Amino acid sequence: MDRRSFLSRSGIAIGATLVLPTLPEAKAINPALDTWAGIRSQFRFAPGKIPMSQMLLASHPKWVRDAIDMHRNAFDENPVAYWEENWIKLEKRARQSAALYINADPEEIVLTDSTTMGLAILYSGLKLKEGDEILTTIHDHYVTEKSLEYAALKNKFSIKRVQLYEDPGVSTVDELVGRLMKGITPKTRVVAVTWVHSCSGMKLPIRDIANAIKQVNAQRGSADRIYFCVDGVHGFGIENVSMQDLGCDFFAAGTHKWIFGPRGTGILWGKKDAWDMVNPTIPAFSENSYGMWLGIVPEAKINFSDLHSPGGFHSFEHRWALNEAFDFHIKTGTAKIEERTHQLNTLLKDGLKEMKHVKLYTPVSTRLSAGINCFDVIGRKPEEVVKRLLDKNIVANTSPYRVSYARLTPCMINTEEEVKICLSEIEKMKSWS
Repeated sequence: MDRRSFLSRSGIAIGATLVLPTLPEAKAINPALDTWAGIRSQFRFAPGKIPMSQMLLASHPKWVRDAIDMHRNAFDENPVAYWEENWIKLEKRARQSAALYINADPEEIVLTDSTTMGLAILYSGLKLKEGDEILTTIHDHYVTEKSLEYAALKNKFSIKRVQLYEDPGVSTVDELVGRLMKGITPKTRVVAVTWVHSCSGMKLPIRDIANAIKQVNAQRGSADRIYFCVDGVHGFGIENVSMQDLGCDFFAAGTHKWIFGPRGTGILWGKKDAWDMVNPTIPAFSENSYGMWLGIVPEAKINFSDLHSPGGFHSFEHRWALNEAFDFHIKTGTAKIEERTHQLNTLLKDGLKEMKHVKLYTPVSTRLSAGINCFDVIGRKPEEVVKRLLDKNIVANTSPYRVSYARLTPCMINTEEEVKICLSEIEKMKSWS
C-alpha cells in the first residue's frame, strides 16, 4: 500500500487522536497549496536571493514557524508546567506524524536531533562481535564512516568498503547493485549505505539492493542474517516512497532539510523484526523506560521508540512542531512534491550537460538522482564557482569531501525561472577571465 492510500484508509489526520495545544494563527491558515506560488509564499527568503542550498539547512514554512513560536511562548511563560502537561502526548504526536508520513508504526520511530545522531545511535548499538563484518562504500558521508569506526573500536568487528562507481554519470542499476553484492562475504552481517550521495548526487537503487540482500538472506540462518541500514536524508522529503517500498531494516534522516522541518530534528526508523539487533545507547525518558528503572514491568515488550529515543531535555519547541512539517508535506502532496523536485533538477541537469565548459557528475536519470547536482566549471575551483554565484545572489555550496564539487540543489519551492537564471550565470562562466 502506498503512503497516500495508507493515509486515506486510516481515516485520521495527523494528531487527530490527541488533545493538543492549538495554534491561534497557523491552524486557521489555508494557503493555496494547489499552486507553487502559494506554497512558496509560506517561506521567508531574503529579497533578491535564489536559495539553492536548502539541502543543507532549510527554511521553515509558516505552519512550522507558528508552531515553534507557540510552543516557545508557552515554555517561556511556564516551562515546568508546560513540559509536564505535554511531553508524553506531544512526543507521541511527533512519532505518529513521522509514522504516517512513511507508512510505519509509531513504535518503530525514534526521535533524534539529526541524521548524525540517528546513525550514531544505530551503529554504536549494533550487536556485532569480533569477526563480524560491516559492508559499506567509499562514497558515504563522514558521519557514516566515523560512526562505524567508533563502533568497530568498541565491538572489534571489521569494516569493508567497496567502490560502486568511477563516474556516477554513466552508472547503471545493475552495476551499482552488482558491485555492492560482490563485497558480501560469509562474515557480512550489516550493509550500510547512503540513499543519495551528497558527494556526487548519485541516488542508490535501495529497493533493488534490498531485494538482492533478501536473496542472500534466504540462504542463511537467522543468526547470520544481513541487516540493511540506510542514511536516507537526501531522499527523505523528495521521493514518494514508504519504508515498505524501500525494503531496508533501518533508516535514519534529519527532518530539517528536504522536509523543511524544525532545525535540530530527525528520526531513526527500525523495522520490528530488526529491533533486537540494536542495544540502546542513550537513556530514554519514555514512560516504559523510566518505569522499568523504577521497577515497573511493562505489560508488553518495550518497543524500539521507547527504548532508543534519547532522553534529556531537548529543544522541545522544535521537536513538537514536527507535526506541522509532515502535515505541510502531506497536504501539499507527496507525489506532487516528488514530480516538482525532479522536474526542476532535470531542467538544471539538462542545461549543465550541454555546456562544454562544465562537467556534470550527477546522473541525469531520476532513477539514479534526486535533488543534488554536482558539477565543475572546468579550470575553476568549486569555491570560486560558489563565490561567483553568490555574487549574483545565487546561494550554492560545495560538497565537503576529499574531492569537492560545486552543488546546486533546487527544491520544490524554487521556480523554473530561478533554475534558468542559475544556468545563465554558469553559461557566462565560459568566458570567465
